[in-house]
Amino acid sequence: MNEKKWERVDKAFGFFTRKATIDESFDLEELASFTQWNIATIKTYITKRWSGFLIKDSSKYKCGKSFAAFDKNTFRQHHSQKDVVKKYFYQLLVEKSVTACISAIEIYNKPDFKFREESFSILMINAWELLLKAKILQMHDDDQKSIQIKEKNGDIVKSASGNAKTVSIGRSLGILSAQGTINSIVADNVGLLIEIRDESIHFVHNDPALSVRVQQIGAASLKNFMTLAANWFGYDFTQFNFYLMPISFFHQSDMESFSIDSKAKDNLLKYLKKVEKSYSDDVDPNFSISLILQTRLVKTAEDEALPIRVTDDPNAPELQISEEDALKSYPHTYDDVCKP
Repeated sequence: MNEKKWERVDKAFGFFTRKATIDESFDLEELASFTQWNIATIKTYITKRWSGFLIKDSSKYKCGKSFAAFDKNTFRQHHSQKDVVKKYFYQLLVEKSVTACISAIEIYNKPDFKFREESFSILMINAWELLLKAKILQMHDDDQKSIQIKEKNGDIVKSASGNAKTVSIGRSLGILSAQGTINSIVADNVGLLIEIRDESIHFVHNDPALSVRVQQIGAASLKNFMTLAANWFGYDFTQFNFYLMPISFFHQSDMESFSIDSKAKDNLLKYLKKVEKSYSDDVDPNFSISLILQTRLVKTAEDEALPIRVTDDPNAPELQISEEDALKSYPHTYDDVCKP
């Protein structure tokens, strides 16, 4: 990207930063005048680059909270398709974190995988550890020393290979919890996954009772992970289908326990239930300690089936498609395409 275009991108970032700071709406003409882009170009950027943080406010626009995740460099990265913009180290950790999360979901959603719950918990904990360390780095201007373990004299602790050792996931949770960056329900949800990972040696994959608990805790952990990755780093998950395959097809008659150590398994289940119960009165809609996924098969001819068609049924779910939604797939007007 040539310097003139970068100059306009930087102007757009400065414009959005100022408007976000004072919480002020703006129209396209004002943005065009400030950046020197024409209206057609701005409309294209709104649909293809800025839809994640711009909010339509009547005939004007406002910057949403997710814009706060950008700085000048990351805004350039967000804006660029081909040009290489140097990434922060914490951004590399975020990408690796999401990769671990995707791997956890892919393994969990396999129809027949013999180490499902154990593998999911291991990979999801890895995803959380990287995400938490990325946040600590972001808060310390990408200084890698902020996540390294130090001796009492300040020297960096080295591994056998000579590389610097980094703080554990537990320590990362402690740092962010102490600063109020992460709340207790998220920390305890991650703690439950850690407990499942650490205790995985005591049970086998075909224990349906434990499978149900892992699915409930894992679904909440995935929701919490996506929320924080989006809030902290402005990560866009629309490119993925992030969900865990429902396991509610188990019947009560199938809920038999097969465990190497049934007492250890029972102790783990009791502990999970105890922590969940401590949040029974929590009303925060953004984060959860566990989630129950209910499924039901309904024939399409039944009244309870969703009518996916144009209908005059007042009880049918309403689907609205705005002009912005349509422009995401078809951003160009007739004049843009056909007229010089």
